[in-house]
Amino acid sequence: MIPVLSIGSLKTSGSSTLALALASVASAADIPVVLIDASRDKDIAAWGAKPGRPERCTVEIADDEMALERLVRAARRRGEVAIIDAGDNADLLRAGARLADKALIPVRFSPLSAYAALATDQLLRMEAGKGRRDRDWAFVASAVTTIPSRIARSIETMIERSPTPRLETGLVQRAAYEAPFMHGGTLFNLTEEHVSGLDRAQTEATMLAYEVGLLGGQIGARQSAPAIGGYARAA
Repeated sequence: MIPVLSIGSLKTSGSSTLALALASVASAADIPVVLIDASRDKDIAAWGAKPGRPERCTVEIADDEMALERLVRAARRRGEVAIIDAGDNADLLRAGARLADKALIPVRFSPLSAYAALATDQLLRMEAGKGRRDRDWAFVASAVTTIPSRIARSIETMIERSPTPRLETGLVQRAAYEAPFMHGGTLFNLTEEHVSGLDRAQTEATMLAYEVGLLGGQIGARQSAPAIGGYARAA
């Protein structure tokens, strides 16, 4: 199991949504997890103050590198999974990646998001000799569309310029992923009365958790089939 994940890009691209989705899966699997909110907007911290947060899921805030390191080290000592929402701050992106076992670079359905993801990839590549041994990172789609389009193909082409792997699983654009931020709770303790599509969101989030190693799986890459446009994978 991967104990520390860091998520972020130089342009806001769904890092909070990804972090909460993965933490929801960990909590549903009875894995103790700490969500560390190092983003500018503090969406995770606001979510943590709402009702419905799982008992074994805690939320902490880190506004600088020292606080982030302290929280990650404490989580490792306690045997908790730590998921860092590093947001779009370059210093905290670097710090989060150095502290993490794996870093995820979210990509949304826009060329601007793809450019930011590639810039983030270069930022992490420059830090490759620092931090934990054997740490790695990958691109992950944070708003997959199931409809083929010229934009989706152009984003695929942009991301393929990097040798950094792309995860096979991405999160489809669903209201279910935003519902916890509005109502509190997680994908696994909300109901269809709050939002439809929870079952599909639960499945996608669980597949992603396995792929990044949060549930014991291995991080994976798919170089030949669409991962950012997602129309070959998503349902």
